[in-house]
Amino acid sequence: MAPILAPAADSSVPTDRLTPGAVAAQLRGRIATHAIPPGARVREWDVAGEFAVPRLTARDALDILVHQGFVEREPNRGVLVRRRDLAEVLHLFELREVNEGLAARRAARASPAGSWDDLIAAFGAPMEAIVARQDLDSYVRTYDRLHQRLIAAAGSPPLAELLNRLNDMTAIYGRRVLLVSDRTQHALADHRAVLDALRRGNAATAERARRTTIANVRAAVERYHAFVL
Repeated sequence: MAPILAPAADSSVPTDRLTPGAVAAQLRGRIATHAIPPGARVREWDVAGEFAVPRLTARDALDILVHQGFVEREPNRGVLVRRRDLAEVLHLFELREVNEGLAARRAARASPAGSWDDLIAAFGAPMEAIVARQDLDSYVRTYDRLHQRLIAAAGSPPLAELLNRLNDMTAIYGRRVLLVSDRTQHALADHRAVLDALRRGNAATAERARRTTIANVRAAVERYHAFVL
């Protein structure tokens, strides 16, 4: 299979300064959105050519992605983007449930009063309008604000690294569920429950609400897996 490499995600970064980690991060972003789809072959020399980096840098970048679980090396086939079956995807959501709950607990304890007010407002009438007109791009952008704020507020770099990796491995499935179900309406109530607990600084309730949110996404993926995997 020919490699599938889209244009570089950030062409403003001087290619002569790209590290293996920077190349890996750009490729990982494409894999996460299936711009480079599961099963696609990613050739070392194509990566080197696109990013104008030495072959060794490209090889090291692919090694990083192997270590992170986004690609795998197969004998006589090279580096392939990993295909995930239903069981693996559901397991990844279980890991997200536990660790996102922990992030919510930590965020509720650490956040000063009023720090969630902008997101509470965003998930009020504006998000209702987004859901009503089925504007999935705006929905995802608003949700991503909440997700990244939650991770940052948890104040744990190791937890942030884990959650960002799990999110990159699973977000595409959650977004596809939005296309084939009425998940946006139910998710809005879930997100509001998390934000309310965060606003009140109630760590136990925030953890429980966030775990419920991810568990509900997992259940939807399992239900609609024929359409989203």
